[in-house]
Amino acid sequence: MKRIPFSSFSSFSTLFKDYTAQSEGLLSFFSGNFKSTTDLSKVAQIVARNHPDRSALVDAIRNQAHTYGLGDPSEPLLKKLADPSSVAIVTGQQLGLFGGPLYTLYKIISSIQLADWYEKELGIKAVPVFWLEGEDHDFDEIAGTTLISGDDAVEVRYAPAQNDAYTSSIGRLVISSEIADTLAQFESHLQPTEFTAALMQVLREAYVPGNTMLQAFVSVMNFMLGDGRVLYVSPDDPALKALCVPLFEKEIKACEQSSAILEETSAKLGADYHVQVQTKPTNLFIQGSKGRVAIDRKGSGFETRDGVAYGEAELIEKLHAAPASFSPNVVMRPLMQDTVLPTAAYVAGPGEVAYFAQFKGLYEWAGLQMPVIIPRASATILEKKVEKVVERYCLDLTTFEEQFDPLFGRIVKEQMEVDVDAAFKKASSYVHQAINEIKPIVEGVDKSLVKSTDATRGLMLKEWTKLKDRVLKAERQQQDVLKGQLYRASSNLFPFQIPQERALSPLYFLNKYGLDFGQKLISTLDLDTTEHQVIQP
Repeated sequence: MKRIPFSSFSSFSTLFKDYTAQSEGLLSFFSGNFKSTTDLSKVAQIVARNHPDRSALVDAIRNQAHTYGLGDPSEPLLKKLADPSSVAIVTGQQLGLFGGPLYTLYKIISSIQLADWYEKELGIKAVPVFWLEGEDHDFDEIAGTTLISGDDAVEVRYAPAQNDAYTSSIGRLVISSEIADTLAQFESHLQPTEFTAALMQVLREAYVPGNTMLQAFVSVMNFMLGDGRVLYVSPDDPALKALCVPLFEKEIKACEQSSAILEETSAKLGADYHVQVQTKPTNLFIQGSKGRVAIDRKGSGFETRDGVAYGEAELIEKLHAAPASFSPNVVMRPLMQDTVLPTAAYVAGPGEVAYFAQFKGLYEWAGLQMPVIIPRASATILEKKVEKVVERYCLDLTTFEEQFDPLFGRIVKEQMEVDVDAAFKKASSYVHQAINEIKPIVEGVDKSLVKSTDATRGLMLKEWTKLKDRVLKAERQQQDVLKGQLYRASSNLFPFQIPQERALSPLYFLNKYGLDFGQKLISTLDLDTTEHQVIQP
């Protein structure tokens, strides 16, 4: 396996690069060094010791597992989680269509690998948990999936005629009949293989009208990973929300304080890095007449974005009466997660690493131990046909971060036997030399012709440039094969100029290399996630 430092890419933020390089100054914003076994063990012991009675938690997750049809396979993990000495290794993501892009799968695999490592190396019982971020209401963000069709990256989108996903939780969205068209489009772009029929059957059984987006997502993800690998937990659960009433009440009573803490940390972090999360009036949503709406502080009370006013006592009373109607925003989400779960470590993507850097003070404010933040596996799957192109032209993976047209132009110049630019530049000096030599003679004969001499120089150089451009264009036309190869590689490695892991569906690879491809990645990906990994299917 080849490894590439994150510093070689422009696709990753400076903060993430510094974090994976374990910059001392940046680590102070976190609860521990993710490469220190001492820190990992210390945090795990604290969260295990401080977590309250787990019976309600385990019962809630067990009920969810039965809802997903995963009751029996989940039982060994549930029994382990019920042990007061155990911890959770958590990751989470939105409910991307058909399982989302590759990085969602990578996050879960990293949590599975880490849980196993905690048990073998630290002697601590650990359970991998996937936090299903289905309470978000940004439907457009999760409604598409990308695969390679021929040489092109194509996006397939689900567009139901009527849905409440823009105002309500996506996880609750009931799949409509329009999903059939989406599935047909997806299948039409798949290269027919011996695995295609079985793969499409799995998708059609998961994404069937009447199922929710959450149920469908879990079905596909569990198919890719196999039974009993991870516990799937949806926070959109009355039993789990009831466990968070004290946290949400604290936010209602002291939202100015939590905002001030976030602002203070953000100011310190912003001196050197981009600040990922901005402060809000409060960090809670509520189900209102227009769906899931934010709650704003207004005077001594509150007002929702759909215009409903609450006094503080009134809002707290509603929280106690109906906790399921409240949900967290991006700031409150990890605090809710780690109130519910004994989270020793959170497996984070680059963006999440950035916003967790702002949250240490909020964890202290909430009376919670912040988990150790561990970068997820970051990887590119390098197929043989693409690898041949990369090797033939002596390219690096990072080369393909460049937009295609400039990349192609540059590679064409490098592949040409003659450096056209240099040759024309050298030859153009003779044009200047000839004009310069004749100019004194012209001036001696008739000074009024000097301007014509300079104009002639300009016309000659203009035609000279046109000739050079024609030569370059002719050379590009002769390089159709090169262009096709580079385009195919670029579409595969950086589809739409986005890193492969953030765009391509893992189902593209399951269809080509076997339905167990996702399970094979569990043993293929390296647990050392401080660099980008390049793996061959």
